[in-house]
Amino acid sequence: MNKNESILRLRLSTVDCNTSTKYYQLTAEIPEIEKSKIKPYFEYYTPEKFDDLNNVAGKTKGWMCKSEDVEKVEKILGIIETRKKQENTLESVQRKTNEQHFTVNNNLKINI
Repeated sequence: MNKNESILRLRLSTVDCNTSTKYYQLTAEIPEIEKSKIKPYFEYYTPEKFDDLNNVAGKTKGWMCKSEDVEKVEKILGIIETRKKQENTLESVQRKTNEQHFTVNNNLKINI
């Protein structure tokens, strides 16, 4: 487990392009009492549960919840580093990178 995985959050694990469904897994182990609270939102997936593995990206085995249940699970577990917060951080970084790229390109001069 790397340093970032010691923080409890849900990370994107699998994308099923057949159904446009995203599946998420927890990044850390949780106590049994917590597992019992979120169990209704999780299912144990195996490759056989997916219709066409050629159109599935990521892990196809393990306990996962679907994207529509992520916010419920985060609330139950009191996850601070929510998926929404992660998306906002990523968007902010991408915007800054794009702005820097635009500035660099505008400052280039071509001498012929």
